[in-house]
Amino acid sequence: MTTLRAAARGTGAGASPTHWLDQRRLRLYACVALACYALYFGIWLLRACVLKSPGVYAPGGDFVVFWSAAKLALSGGAAAPYDLAALRQMELSAVPGLAIGDGVLPWLYPPASLWFVLPFGLLPYGLATLAFLAGGAVWYAWAMHRTLPWRDARLAAVAFPGIAVVLATGQNALWLAGCAGLALTCLRSRPVLAGVLLGVVAMKPQLALMFPVALLCARAWRALGAMIATTLVLTLVSLLAFGTGPFAAFLHNAVLARESVEQGSALLARMPTVFAAVKLLGGGLLLPYAIHGLVAVAALAAVMYAWTGACSFALRAAVLVTAGLLLPAYLYDYDLVFLGLAIAWLGVHGHRTGWLRGERELLALLWLMPLWTRVTDAEIGFQPLPLGLMLALGLGVWRIRLERAEGIG
Repeated sequence: MTTLRAAARGTGAGASPTHWLDQRRLRLYACVALACYALYFGIWLLRACVLKSPGVYAPGGDFVVFWSAAKLALSGGAAAPYDLAALRQMELSAVPGLAIGDGVLPWLYPPASLWFVLPFGLLPYGLATLAFLAGGAVWYAWAMHRTLPWRDARLAAVAFPGIAVVLATGQNALWLAGCAGLALTCLRSRPVLAGVLLGVVAMKPQLALMFPVALLCARAWRALGAMIATTLVLTLVSLLAFGTGPFAAFLHNAVLARESVEQGSALLARMPTVFAAVKLLGGGLLLPYAIHGLVAVAALAAVMYAWTGACSFALRAAVLVTAGLLLPAYLYDYDLVFLGLAIAWLGVHGHRTGWLRGERELLALLWLMPLWTRVTDAEIGFQPLPLGLMLALGLGVWRIRLERAEGIG
């Protein structure tokens, strides 16, 4: 059996200067990617804001639902954002001619999430969009800066295509992934702060389900307690401030979201989930749920395996983040910005201990994954992204197995 030391011999930090993805090329490719993003968004802004091309809207279009929800909550109460008719009118007032689905982006977040978006409702739509996107990018970059120990990797992390996808769509994934990344980075040194940050991630519940499992397995009681307390406090404060109406409306909209996925009316081609992949292949309903359930159980087992025994913390973190993306059936391509955290942790470990054969190639492929839905036709009927996530999870588990075989950790 190939052990970790044997597999990595001669491929440690600074070795393998002839590898196609050495540090010099890593800097070059990252700079080229950043230049491409600048050109892409520059042309987009020129067409949308200067030339006023018909049907072309400024980047960050999905932010309209966050801004509209905040405006409605400020003017009509916390239940108002869940009213699809009222939400549609507010969205159209900000972006006339909005044409996504049936013309409305629904508000699907729990009432506690309103506390985080209300400040943006006090700003004009354009300024609020800029603050939301720029703030999220800076927050995520700071999390990567705290995670990665060397400068070249930080540059590659900032050039991660998942960031560009979030900026193009205008979602909150950068804010949430930044919280998750900082929480993992400070979990051992400041567990209470880590738990509070993970409690904030729970405002998008499907992305936070794996964290309590990991903390429980690791017996990280302070972090787990802080996460639970943060979630409960936010929920109770929201219940006292808003009443029960918004909670009932949230559950109603959550059912609508589930039905849209099951019926195929959601954008399945942009959903990097096992359920969506099988559904696109004509799997009906039972088969997608069954296969997704099997993968979710395997992901849960991987987290338990990683967090109950001795191993490098970087590998634990990578397995946790990747498994968290395989668990929910409802996920969109912009949520793959969380994958950047896993790539960072796997890269940190490979750089410190030595690279396995093909490991850098796999990380490069994972780094490119968020671009899939942007460069392929939505009607292609094939969704390979869950396979990439499973490969990332497999790499993390394999690395842990090798470490434990050597008695390292």
